Amino acid sequence: MLKIRCRKLWAALLSGILILSLAGCRQETPPVSSLNVGESVDFSSYDPMGIIDGQGFYHYSPLVYETLLRFEEGKPVPCLAESWENEGNSWIFHLRRDVAFTDGRLFNAEAVKLNIEKLQEFEEEWISYYGGVSGIMAIETPEEYTVVFQYETPYYPVLQDLCAIPFGMLSPALFAGGNNPYGNIQTDTAGTGPYLLKKENSRPGKSYTFTRNPGYWGKVSGPDSFTVKIIPEGESRLMAMQAGEIDLLYGSYQVTYDMFDQLAGVQGLKAETSANLYATRNLLLNTAGEILGERKVRQAIQHGINKQQIIDTLLHAHEEKADYLFSRDLPFCDVDTVVYDYDPSQAAALLDEAGWNRKNDRGIRLKDGVPLGLTAIYMSERRADEQILNALKGQLAEIGMDLQIQGYETMTWYEKAMAGEFDISCNDTYAFPQDPYVFIAAMKDYGADYPAQQGLAQKGEIDARILSMLGTTDEKKLQDDVAYILTTLQEEAVNVPLSYLRELCVYTTEKIESVPFDSNGGFADISRVILH
Repeated sequence: MLKIRCRKLWAALLSGILILSLAGCRQETPPVSSLNVGESVDFSSYDPMGIIDGQGFYHYSPLVYETLLRFEEGKPVPCLAESWENEGNSWIFHLRRDVAFTDGRLFNAEAVKLNIEKLQEFEEEWISYYGGVSGIMAIETPEEYTVVFQYETPYYPVLQDLCAIPFGMLSPALFAGGNNPYGNIQTDTAGTGPYLLKKENSRPGKSYTFTRNPGYWGKVSGPDSFTVKIIPEGESRLMAMQAGEIDLLYGSYQVTYDMFDQLAGVQGLKAETSANLYATRNLLLNTAGEILGERKVRQAIQHGINKQQIIDTLLHAHEEKADYLFSRDLPFCDVDTVVYDYDPSQAAALLDEAGWNRKNDRGIRLKDGVPLGLTAIYMSERRADEQILNALKGQLAEIGMDLQIQGYETMTWYEKAMAGEFDISCNDTYAFPQDPYVFIAAMKDYGADYPAQQGLAQKGEIDARILSMLGTTDEKKLQDDVAYILTTLQEEAVNVPLSYLRELCVYTTEKIESVPFDSNGGFADISRVILH
């Protein structure tokens, strides 16, 4: 009996030790970390290109699909390519080894070759103004981890182009059977990045949960997972942040300065602006239109807009007034040309000279009995654009113009802009490193600028200068071409630069210590978020 009791006591003791041991193991296991991120635009496809700004996934794409290079602190740095060299019209890239896509396929030179060839096949029109990709005439793979791009003519910003988000690498499996994945991925993602998105974690129109890539080759400081919650309405995003339903809002496209200042005053939240300036807030005037085909009317608009008032009120003095389409700090953009100061008297005089010298009982100018009415379009998801256009409506009314404002869902706006169905459109630049080269290149045959410039007598020469710019590495020639283009557009009053914008973010300090501002505007780099 004594032996039995001893055995029972010993068994109980061992069980207690085991329980304590297991409890100790559980305490040593790091807790699973997660974040909820607010997003204004739904995901239409889980790929790096798709319909570009028309899909919310674009803002997270580099976390899944990495590019050969990244752009950091003003220069290209290694990502999937560890090093590179240039020999004449050839660029040789030495790729990172021991990297795999999340479907298990190896990343190597053949995978890069396939991606570039499929981009050229499926997205020829869109990539045409990224010469670093569209200009590749041949691709060689002399070794498993060496790829060579051959160009027909020299191209200056090769490395900058290859940093662009749309050129993230996809697994070869996504192209199997001739499949075109661009704009068509609603299944599991297959990239090399620190996160992946599975179909089972996707609730279209509601939320998308990204999880950590367990085989990622690099270092990650961000959460184990994060859920992107689709909240189209700005007021709803504001309330979700205040209520703690989301932990992070990132990007000037979805955080207005009104929201920013309201949230900055909420205990437990931190609101930050980037030190760097990104793109240019820009209005595009359609020179092919009957009214805006007259240069004096376009110049009157330039003089009739009080940019500083907009910055000081709507933008809460966080941005810098823009007098030029691009900051003069950008490559080849330090160009002396005309500046349109706010001068409503000069605006009125120009309209008088253009024949708009009578007014109706509402104070709107008339010409041959026709009122001076214009329509401005914008993407309805971008609340700041709506606010700015409403301010412009009041300012232009003071010089006798009737401005009607129409917001469209992103893809509808895009279609109308491409077709030139507008008088004025919000048309921000792309931000460095895409500015100035890619933004200018798109003017030749793509984007809203192309139809808007059709009323210019100099359009043929502008296009010729763009072709020249894209086919040389001679910096003097580049400077001459860019100077001609920017000077002509400025003198013809085609673009109305308003301000140089900054990126914004708001986050909860309970979970997050800091949020980085990436060099690519609009990209929320969750992988580098520092958690408490």
